[in-house]
Amino acid sequence: MLLILLCLLCLGGGVLAQTESVAPPVNLDHLLYLTEPVAIDGRDMAIVHIYSEFPDYAWVDDADEGISAVDDVARAAVVYLWEYERTGDAALLDPARRCLEFVRYMQADDGEFYNFVFTREGEINELGSTSYKSLGWWAMRALWALGEGVRVFDAVDPAYADQLAEAYTRTESAVAATMSNYGQYTTLHGFDIPAWIPASEPDIAAIGLLGMSAYYTSRPNDATADAITKIADAIAEYRLGTDSEYPFGMHPTNANAPGFWHNWGAHMPHALVMAGMALDRQDWIDSAAATADSFLLRHLAFEPFRHIGVVPYRLEQIAYGTNMLVQAYAALYQATGADRYAQLAALAGSWYFGDNMADTQMYDPATGRTFDGINGPVSWRVNRNSGAESTIEGLMSMSVLARLPESVHPYLYAQTVEETLPIILQAEDGERVIGTPVYYSGNWTGEGYISGGRYIGLGEGQRMRVQFSLRDDQADEYLLYVAHVRQSASSSAFLIPRVETPPVIDAQAGDWAADVPVLESNTARQLLRGGGLWQGADVDSHAVRLAWDDDNLYLLADVRDPEHVQPFTVSGVWQGDTLWLYFTSGDMRALDAKLTLAHTPEGDQIWDWQGTRFARGATLAWVAADDGAGYTYEAAIPWAALDIDAPQAGMRLGFEAGRGIGGSSFMDLTGRDPDVAANLLQLTLTAPGMDAELGGAPNVALDVRIDQNDTFTLPESTSPDADYFWLDLVTPQPVRLEAGDHTIRYEYAGDEDTGNPGLSKIDAFYLQPVVGRRVYALPDGRQLTLSYNTLTGGSTLEETTP
Repeated sequence: MLLILLCLLCLGGGVLAQTESVAPPVNLDHLLYLTEPVAIDGRDMAIVHIYSEFPDYAWVDDADEGISAVDDVARAAVVYLWEYERTGDAALLDPARRCLEFVRYMQADDGEFYNFVFTREGEINELGSTSYKSLGWWAMRALWALGEGVRVFDAVDPAYADQLAEAYTRTESAVAATMSNYGQYTTLHGFDIPAWIPASEPDIAAIGLLGMSAYYTSRPNDATADAITKIADAIAEYRLGTDSEYPFGMHPTNANAPGFWHNWGAHMPHALVMAGMALDRQDWIDSAAATADSFLLRHLAFEPFRHIGVVPYRLEQIAYGTNMLVQAYAALYQATGADRYAQLAALAGSWYFGDNMADTQMYDPATGRTFDGINGPVSWRVNRNSGAESTIEGLMSMSVLARLPESVHPYLYAQTVEETLPIILQAEDGERVIGTPVYYSGNWTGEGYISGGRYIGLGEGQRMRVQFSLRDDQADEYLLYVAHVRQSASSSAFLIPRVETPPVIDAQAGDWAADVPVLESNTARQLLRGGGLWQGADVDSHAVRLAWDDDNLYLLADVRDPEHVQPFTVSGVWQGDTLWLYFTSGDMRALDAKLTLAHTPEGDQIWDWQGTRFARGATLAWVAADDGAGYTYEAAIPWAALDIDAPQAGMRLGFEAGRGIGGSSFMDLTGRDPDVAANLLQLTLTAPGMDAELGGAPNVALDVRIDQNDTFTLPESTSPDADYFWLDLVTPQPVRLEAGDHTIRYEYAGDEDTGNPGLSKIDAFYLQPVVGRRVYALPDGRQLTLSYNTLTGGSTLEETTP
């Protein structure tokens, strides 16, 4: 058993005991314990058990998902391969090979992958939401493992490397086929975003990029170089913000959410560096370095956060999130030779050895276990289970940290002794001064999270204030940001006409008035996922018309689709061609109805996903288009099925209509997540003669003042498209705040002359020190001071000896 144990660590409170050596320990015991050899279809493989729970750490499987997943087995293979290379221990090639065989077993003929198996005999979970055949997370991890496998086995077993290469090439080709739109862009909130990012998620694409880069270093070829170039170009270009302007120079994790990032699996900088070294592209390495020197540095100079979008969230810290930081800085050290990046990699790794909010050592070198996470600033909020993911991600970090120069190994055991932390003040916690705001609740918006799960709407004449205190050590210069909704600068309400004579439900448009407005989904911007699969509006698109009367909402939808495939019925129709419909009431707080329209082997069906039944009283008709390249749905949906009692002219609704175009793709009217009520289109039920009464879009603004400083007016009707949350800088210059009590006042400042004043929607205030500063103590008594100036972008890491 491989065990490099050169230091003793205390697991209770997390501080390293002084030893002769502080080299990072790598212990594969627990991973080998989780790795069970099996035989499937006569082939020697291995599964990796997904959970292992405190205190006895026995295997725990998931009855719903399965007992093992490509997600874990592929990453385990990478660890075994890396440690074989680092140590030369040939015994590690056996578990590596077994894991790679499991990965190959889970690959479909088209290069996509299933994720879970239910049994040791290899029964695949083909339909689970975390296991269906796709080119998503598990497929890209499989590609990473296969690329690393080819690279390593080319030197020790070329024949086996050829088998791995065949599987690798199948998936690489499938990924490449999704990037037929290379060079095209979508525009969202004013940002031009590369439309060809695989899965529309740079985090997923980055994992695949790691596998491609590994493969290319061993077997350079034009096809792989082309795939690497397309993915790396997109990720490198999709970097937004500055040191002080949100989103602070990050590579967003989602193409449809330019203000959102999560730490788990966010290997974009890491992958850019590896791709840059493989293809000698300094610009990709520079993009990674720019992020590492700004956005990633915030995790070390201020504090780690799990996600930001748009307020940093510091709880639920996990190895899966820490490893990406270690890998990014370690890769930059490998590419540049700059000692600074080796130092920062080691400081990021200090999280495992107790420098975290719980002051608890998360990695145990005596057993090889990494605890599953931290959910609070005390040791009893540590999850002491040690499942596959945490174990593997921790060992990935240990493996690369062990390769760093000995001079930085002591930094792994650094303990924070001084820090400057931002302050988050929830707007809804403020005191009402004038008027009563609207209080909203929510969580995921489709582009980020609501801080604290609540936010407010301030209307005309309303004012609030929130108070806070600073200790002596918090007196400093600060920048004040507000998390709020940037609202559409134009009216987004879509008018739905009332009909006196209802249409006949026969999937024919002849009895629909020619002036009924048409909602169309026919551009690349409207793809929530899978933009690279789209072949244009003539091949895949849909157009929807709506009308209403006292009894029903009527819908006519024309779909362009080269082939209609729907072999399923009832709740299984999601696996084939369906039209998804989403509805919410005018407050846009929660979905009121979610329906699917499907032409099935048992007839035309409207399934109610919230009621888990057929939509009561609804009728549907379907016909194929004359040219064979599409079809039409027509439906009458009773208002009761939408949880609406009495529709009236002037009533506002939220609506979305979307469909898949292959794989895990989804195309809808807004290009946003339709399961989030606030993302839906606003519809207004109209009657003849009332269109002029509806008014235009409100001109919303917010006044903010901190203590007796100047009042800053922040325009909010600034979005070129839909409403979205953003973190905007309120104070153009730093504000000096001394120890003591302080007050932030905020009030509505919109244009009262529009006749439709609207609401200023505010989530939180983010008060950030201009300079992030963290002081570390090393085991030998030395101190490190890391400083990051968010106005200038400059940073320093200084060492002092007492």
